[in-house]
Amino acid sequence: MDDADGVPAGVESGTRDDGHDTAATLIALTRLVSLWSTIDYQQSIAAASHVRLDPSAVRALYVLGREGGTATPSQVAAELRLSRPSTSKILGRLSDAGLMQRAPSTRDRRSVSVSLTPLGESRFAELFGAGISMIDTATAAWDPADRRALNQLLPRLITSLISTPPQ
Repeated sequence: MDDADGVPAGVESGTRDDGHDTAATLIALTRLVSLWSTIDYQQSIAAASHVRLDPSAVRALYVLGREGGTATPSQVAAELRLSRPSTSKILGRLSDAGLMQRAPSTRDRRSVSVSLTPLGESRFAELFGAGISMIDTATAAWDPADRRALNQLLPRLITSLISTPPQ
């Protein structure tokens, strides 16, 4: 049986002296990552924003969009946590869809950079806008101070988690 915060029975809550319940935060993040990483959920987000891409290509589109529209294939592979050959196939699908183009790197002519086309930028903006709408809808009934706190603290938490190696 779970307690009020969703912490499974028999699992230590992790409440510290400051009253912060770390276990509830971990469970909430795990539930979110589990849901958002499913193929069905990613496809429903893409379909709702009229973007016809497979979930892997959607993730690559997000990476390129977040990087200002241009990155190296190695940067995309590292962000997606995929091999270079797998990433190359995904980038090929983006290119075939007219969303991305390859060009010789301006820094090193032996390497390539990939960048979003105007259509790719438009599709990224649609997906990003759909994500913002999802968050706005989910938090519409929240107190504005709570929304501000979420918008300040969640990115800070994610940055800290990403930069902290597992123990």
